Amino acid sequence: MLLIPTGFAAAEEPNNIRQPDTFMGYAEQKIARIKDKDVSVSEMVEEVFDPLETNATPQAGYLQGDEQLTGEYNESYYALTALNEGMPPLAKSANLSTPLATLEFFQSAVMKQQYDLAAYALNMNLLDKELQRNRSIELSKRLDFLLSKKDLYVFDELPDRPDGLIEPPIGNDSSVMGVPRRSIQLGYIDYRERRVPIYLQHVRVGDNAPIWVFSAQTVGNIDNLYEQYRPAQFERYLPVWMKLRFFGIAIWELVALVGFFLFTMGLGWLFSKATGKIISRYITNDYPEATINHSFDSSNGVVDLVSKLTVPLTFTISFSLVFTLVSGGFPYLDAVASSTRPIIWIGLVLSAMWLGIRVINFFANRYQNLQIENLADEHFDKERIRRTYVSIFRRVFIFVMILGSIWIGLSEFTNINGLGKTLLTSAGIAGAVIGIAAQPILGNIMAGIQVAITQPIRIGDTVMIEKEWTTIEDLRYTYAVLKTWDERRLIVPMRHFITEIIENWSHTESHQTCVVYLYVDFGADITAIRQKYIEFVKEHTLWDGETEPELVAVSISETATELRGTVASDSPLNAWALECAVREQMLSYIYQQQKSSLPTERLTFKAND
Repeated sequence: MLLIPTGFAAAEEPNNIRQPDTFMGYAEQKIARIKDKDVSVSEMVEEVFDPLETNATPQAGYLQGDEQLTGEYNESYYALTALNEGMPPLAKSANLSTPLATLEFFQSAVMKQQYDLAAYALNMNLLDKELQRNRSIELSKRLDFLLSKKDLYVFDELPDRPDGLIEPPIGNDSSVMGVPRRSIQLGYIDYRERRVPIYLQHVRVGDNAPIWVFSAQTVGNIDNLYEQYRPAQFERYLPVWMKLRFFGIAIWELVALVGFFLFTMGLGWLFSKATGKIISRYITNDYPEATINHSFDSSNGVVDLVSKLTVPLTFTISFSLVFTLVSGGFPYLDAVASSTRPIIWIGLVLSAMWLGIRVINFFANRYQNLQIENLADEHFDKERIRRTYVSIFRRVFIFVMILGSIWIGLSEFTNINGLGKTLLTSAGIAGAVIGIAAQPILGNIMAGIQVAITQPIRIGDTVMIEKEWTTIEDLRYTYAVLKTWDERRLIVPMRHFITEIIENWSHTESHQTCVVYLYVDFGADITAIRQKYIEFVKEHTLWDGETEPELVAVSISETATELRGTVASDSPLNAWALECAVREQMLSYIYQQQKSSLPTERLTFKAND
């Protein structure tokens, strides 16, 4: 884009010079005039690169000027000693008696191109009297442009009463309705990172009747707002179809935004790729042993982080620059298609959230690879604890990031302070409805956080639930996934682990003891059976090597003696496998070596006398 100094663009043009038909001809003509005027480079740079300062400097002076306020307070109007003293008096007074009449008067005068007449609806007291008449036309034109662009000709919302009162309908208890006002806000106009209100004020000069005018502060902000939203000077040289607007956006603005977005996407992608290449070269040159010990393996190292962040970082950089453009953040460029600012803001928030989630997942996976996967088998308890922390807090951080992104995203559309007051005012009804509707979800989320902190269960624990032997496979936001011995999955709400009794076989430690029951005849050689039982347990590879196996007779029935044996292993699953294996071996031994010891039923026959 070729920037033309505003001072030269505003210079008077000779009548005998023909206006160019194309933008290139316009640019060549301007360059030729700059050369003819023999302008130095320093003057050109000052004019091009500081266009706002020329308007900001005089504004900074009159924003602190005298508003002609008398200092007397009146709840219905502002008392002034004078209003627009630099303007010539009108032969017939303008109709500014009500807010609606003032806005209608201003628009009607503008439609007739009587901008000097429209200026009587402005409070220009902050300007010096000598400047008011000269600047009145320009200020009226600029204010009309801003009101039209931002849809602030809100006739349907303005009262047609001198006191600005809105008569409330029956049953309405709004704090605004039914109360006389001395100022009315038409709306906001975004200026960079802040919002500038546009006000109509009820003022009274001396003993004259009060009238409604645009406030002095609103008039004082017109120049800066116009500098941000003014149409480009070369727009009149564009084809007609390029000026067509859809949803308030001109086609050329849309093309410029898309081009700028693609350009910034390219910059972001090049920056991300270049960073990855530099890091890869640094690691390869300074740490050649990485190819041997894989301590800087791209699947786990910094290079992997850069590769995972390339796409979201590219979008974040691009949306940041585009948002700066549409917000007027570039001091030497006018805001282009500022009406797309909310959409660009949502894209920026989403891309930043995407980037944050990628970062959280990377560090969680990195911690899991380095601090969990490398643990030896004897550190099974530590592994379960760390897996639980990673699983829960990864999701908690992502959940908090999503909530924060939604809150930040809404800040572009809603006055958060006003929203907070509204929510507090209606906290009784809204809190009850939201609380009842979201109670199961929020309850399970809070239960998940409590499970992560107190850890009644951990990932990898063996749990008996609903008479099912299961293993904790994963912990989610609102539920846990339990794996049964036959590969089924049980989905259990997180609240169940807080409010119900849970039989956790491996809560304190993974070491597990199981029981083997055998039934033999009354005449069985229990001592021989006990010795064989102990022998089988100690020979098995799943025995823990420390806990001595035991076999004792615990009860008898009408038909058999019940023997209770214990086996121990390093985990519940191995203990269960050991129990099954020893039971099979003992049944085989008793059947082959002591068949007479198997349980039998006895019948007694008595002879009749």
